[in-house]
Amino acid sequence: MRYEQVEGRRAVLEALRGNRAVYELLLAEGMQPGRVLDDIKAAAHSRRLAVSYLPRQEIERLAISESHQGVILRVEPYRYATFKQVHASLAERSDPLVVLLDSVTDPRNLGSVARTCEAAGVDALLLPRSRAAPVTPAVFHSSSGAVENLSVVTVPNLVSVMKELKKLGMWVIGADVRAEKTCFGADLTGPLALVMGSEGEGLHRLVRENCDILVNVPMFGKVSSLNVSVAAAVIIYEAVRQRKGL
Repeated sequence: MRYEQVEGRRAVLEALRGNRAVYELLLAEGMQPGRVLDDIKAAAHSRRLAVSYLPRQEIERLAISESHQGVILRVEPYRYATFKQVHASLAERSDPLVVLLDSVTDPRNLGSVARTCEAAGVDALLLPRSRAAPVTPAVFHSSSGAVENLSVVTVPNLVSVMKELKKLGMWVIGADVRAEKTCFGADLTGPLALVMGSEGEGLHRLVRENCDILVNVPMFGKVSSLNVSVAAAVIIYEAVRQRKGL
C-alpha cells in the first residue's frame, strides 16, 4: 500500500478533513490536551480511524521532519486536479482567479503560495510538470494543509496553458521586477491569471512574452526583490482588494 506521511498538527487536521483515504494516525504519548489536538482526535473518530499512541522516541524515529509536533498521519498520495476539470470550472465563473508558478522549485515557497491561494479564494494553482516542486509532504506541511482544499494542477507546458486561459477571456498578468507598472497601479479585476516566476530566474522568456501585461511589487529599500511567496501574497491580495472593493 502506497501512502504519504503528513506531519504537524494543523496539516494533519486539514488532511483528516479532506477527501483522501486515511490509513493510520500516530500520536506521541503524554501530549497535553489542546484545541487542535482535540479536533484531530474528533476528526479521526468521525472517519472511524484508529489512533495509535507511541512513545515520543518512536514518533521521532518514524517522522520525516523535525516539525511533526508529535502527530503523524499516513494517507493516500496527493491527488492533483486535472486541467480539464479546472478549465470546465473556470468557464462557468464570471471572474475567475488562478495562479501559475514558473519553475518554483523550493517546496517551502510552493507551500506558502498554496496557503495564500487557498486563503484568498484562488480558483486553482497551476504548476509545470518539470523544473518545479511537486506537492510533497513537505509542501503539505508548509501550506498548513491548504493544498488539501485547493485545486492544484500540473501541466506539460505553461505557455500552452496560458493561451488556453486567454481563450476563456482571462487576462494573463506576469510578475516581473523590471516591469514599469506596479501591481497597485494595474487593473486586477475580471478574469485573471497571475504568473509568478522563481526568485532567482524570474519568468522564462516565452512565459514573459505571452503575458498580456507585466507588473512589479514596488521596492523602497536596498534589497532588489522579494521572495516569490511574499510577492505572490502581495499581488494576490491586491487583486482580492480590487475585486471586493475593500
